Amino acid sequence: MKLSIYQESRIGGRAYNQDRLVIAHSRDAVMLAVADGMGGHMRGEVAAQITVDLLSELFYQQATPMLTHPNRFLVNAVSTAHQVILDYAADHRLPEVPSTTVVAAIIQQGQLYWCHVGDSRLYLLDEKGLRLRSRDHSQVQRLIDQGQLSEDAAKVHPERHKIYNCLGAASDPDIDVGEKQHVGAGCSILLCSDGLWSQVMDPELEKVFVRRNVSQVLPALMNVAERRAGAGGDNLSAAGVTLLDEAQDYGEREDLLDTEKVTPRQLGRTILDSNLETMHQEILASRVAGKHD
Repeated sequence: MKLSIYQESRIGGRAYNQDRLVIAHSRDAVMLAVADGMGGHMRGEVAAQITVDLLSELFYQQATPMLTHPNRFLVNAVSTAHQVILDYAADHRLPEVPSTTVVAAIIQQGQLYWCHVGDSRLYLLDEKGLRLRSRDHSQVQRLIDQGQLSEDAAKVHPERHKIYNCLGAASDPDIDVGEKQHVGAGCSILLCSDGLWSQVMDPELEKVFVRRNVSQVLPALMNVAERRAGAGGDNLSAAGVTLLDEAQDYGEREDLLDTEKVTPRQLGRTILDSNLETMHQEILASRVAGKHD
């Protein structure tokens, strides 16, 4: 695959960043994930870090060079992350279990597989515009779906940040697995936290992506969202890819990923506050085993 790639996480107006994100690839598959540690929950960044670490580790174990069952992989990986968060809280006797949202996507063989928990979003755009957007697991989204609230009104609703589904909760998460989508050259897949999408309306997003790729759009979009949010703005993060024409030579473009030429690795993986206890290797070593089915 040949792709234009972009990823960035900004602290916004907060004291620290609870977002985590990753783009990883094998020769024939690419994985993107964004996790937004829940503000107001103890160590939300810990839950987010556990989530991207485990998804990455499982991806590299199983994408050899493709995933046999991508949807099953996503469900198993996200379920594993949820359990590891609970185990981590118990092992460290935390007074409150950390929690996080997650949105994850797999691209292989011209297909997009994806899932999410919470209100971190996935957008799929093509030459016709916005083809798909994930639906937030929030009370505000329920009101929108019921016709009781408009998208514009939702932007300023007092409970717009409250979600009912996350990793690290007492009950198992409801992992929302999206319908498989065919993707090809010109398609862009964007994963982002609410710090970005809450400041940009869907029609705006659709307009700026017309005949542009993620590396051309997302830096400016992040600037706009950060400016609109102001001094009290949330963390904002985005990981995105645009599929390129396989037959075309793109030279040495900095945003180019050719998965057949680049050794499988994580691409500029964002790890913030790297002294977190979740970086301990025993977390991965003890929890990853046996999750290959």
